[in-house]
Amino acid sequence: MRRVFLRVPYRVVVPLAAAIALSACVARSPEEKVAWLRSLYKATVNPGGFIVQEEPMEEAELAPEEALGALEGEAVEGEEGEEPVEATPVEQKILLDILIQHDSPEKLPGITVDISMVDASEQEKGHWRVWFDTSKIPKATPTQFTHILEGVAYEEGDGFNVEVRDDVPPEERSEYREFSSTS
Repeated sequence: MRRVFLRVPYRVVVPLAAAIALSACVARSPEEKVAWLRSLYKATVNPGGFIVQEEPMEEAELAPEEALGALEGEAVEGEEGEEPVEATPVEQKILLDILIQHDSPEKLPGITVDISMVDASEQEKGHWRVWFDTSKIPKATPTQFTHILEGVAYEEGDGFNVEVRDDVPPEERSEYREFSSTS
């Protein structure tokens, strides 16, 4: 087997290498820099990643029509031969475990993560933007954060998706805290 080497003159290689290096160092606007750094962050739901907690609501937390029903002793029928059991309204909280990782040469002080709740047929039921302090997470090390979503109407089969959007349009950047330091 014969090896063939391509000989390229230095007068071609050196300017080409300089052009590549220069393009990597092109000055970016502060917004472009944040957008680029954001693209090096990733967020995922930790496997087995959420817990649904139900807590009884206090009468003060109930909507007026719910409070009236609770005061009037709304009851849920028990099994045959059992006394009806009074229904206690509950508030659902979701404890969502999120893994955030970055491969960025420069850390952002924090990152805004888009969280969406979907039903069993993948239709979105809710959407939140949450900022996490990522100033201390080491490069290439997934770090777990727990976020609590309150007042969520969770049903069996619902799930959660998280992402770090790297295509945030300029008109939405005010909703992402990391862009606020660039203004």
